[in-house]
Amino acid sequence: MSRLIVLIKKNLMRFIRNPKTLGFLILIPVIYYLLLGLIFGGIDFSDTTTTYNIGWIDDDTTNANYGIHPQFNLSYIYEVTDEINGINLVNYSSLEEAKQAALEGTITAYVYFPEGYESYLENRSFVNIAFWNNDTSTSTNFSIVDFYISLVSTTSPIFKFTYYNKTEGNSILLDFNNYNYDGMLIINQNFLKGLDDSWDVNMTYLFRNGTSLSKNIYIVGTFLSLANNYFHILNTTSDITIPVEYNYMIPNSTPFATLSFEIYFLQTVSPAVQATIENIFVQVLSSIINSNPLEIELPHEKKSTVGQVVNNITFSAPGYLLYGPMTILSFALVILTGEKKDGIYKRLASTEVTNWEIIISSIASNIILIFMQFGIGALILGLFGWSPIMYSLLDGIFGIILTMFLFSFLLLALALALAPVFKDPDSAGGGVWIIIIPLAMVSGIFVPIELFGETMKAIAAWLPTRFAVVALQNLLLNGLPLSHPDTLLNLGLLTLYSAIILVIGIKAFNKFKR
Repeated sequence: MSRLIVLIKKNLMRFIRNPKTLGFLILIPVIYYLLLGLIFGGIDFSDTTTTYNIGWIDDDTTNANYGIHPQFNLSYIYEVTDEINGINLVNYSSLEEAKQAALEGTITAYVYFPEGYESYLENRSFVNIAFWNNDTSTSTNFSIVDFYISLVSTTSPIFKFTYYNKTEGNSILLDFNNYNYDGMLIINQNFLKGLDDSWDVNMTYLFRNGTSLSKNIYIVGTFLSLANNYFHILNTTSDITIPVEYNYMIPNSTPFATLSFEIYFLQTVSPAVQATIENIFVQVLSSIINSNPLEIELPHEKKSTVGQVVNNITFSAPGYLLYGPMTILSFALVILTGEKKDGIYKRLASTEVTNWEIIISSIASNIILIFMQFGIGALILGLFGWSPIMYSLLDGIFGIILTMFLFSFLLLALALALAPVFKDPDSAGGGVWIIIIPLAMVSGIFVPIELFGETMKAIAAWLPTRFAVVALQNLLLNGLPLSHPDTLLNLGLLTLYSAIILVIGIKAFNKFKR
């Protein structure tokens, strides 16, 4: 055990005695977690909150009863939603107008409410019950009609009841789907006789197909509570129940039709942003509308404004495909500093090999490795559902080759510029991640830039790796041709950055290898 402790101390001292290695061990996690904090919050910059501009289309001409349900007013819902931090609603008169605004980049998404939406909310805001008096027994002490009147007065406006006698009730049950009832409360035979004779009596509750368990429990519980309270006040000792076998779904009944609102996104909006906006609207609408304990079902449909619905892997693939090649930066630095340490450059200096041949050979070999990594990444992502959206196969192939070629030059230029900083392979292998992690995280390779605050977006917009990400997104996600101005602009900026860094790198490397 003592020898083991000595060996552990020896290994630790290797790091402590090497200031560069120790520095990298501390700096890498510091930089990593600082970036996480800056990207996802934690520091109170005034502009860290992303504001989403969302279109709002109200095509509904119906009106709910605002006296009873003011929260069903779509204009009121609009005002409440618009006050949420990070949401800016914009009214549009039609789906086409909102679609055009989305294509122009004015809004991120738009929400559509169809005709009849307020009417749907109003109709589903109460529980509509058919009350069937199926008891032919009589009583001088109790009255089913009086109990019905009590139910109506004590449960309004959550419940609405319609009274049916023995003959009428059976007709309603046989033709239940043609009526707008949630269920039927049945007063069973000999109910009144049981009350008079102090027997425990029961009722039956039949519910429509599609009724949730929680809703059924609430309704049955309400009926039993009110029935027992009402009749016990009239001095009966009977207990009123709805046994399990008397509480079941009406055979062949059909669920109520629902009316959905719709949320439209461009295919270029990241799945993470789509989920954020979708969750905000679903939660806000539910919290505003469902103030009564019987929740109204609020279904919605998520639709794509144009093109296909994009899955997570397809949206993120341009960034993922760049991350693999970025690791070549570490490999290249280790080779460059290792050859310096081993004296290879000094030996080559005594031969006819020129500086340019050394630099070009290094660039060429690493470009081959970068394209190999890209190919492996594309193959594996394809197995998991990556489906690139390209203007044409020719644009996609040539665009990928050009983008990755320029990206390779950028990485090799960085390697040449950083070799004099790290100097030896041990420092280079670990220390380069101080560069790789920020470039990958802030440029949108790991995390969709749409989730960043405005400050971080502004910083990311000028990173050279961001130009490569945007170029690949245009080619493999947005379906734009290689000749599109935005694609050419980003490739041009990537070329400019690479050229500047390459000039600096060559000068620094020439001094380093002497």
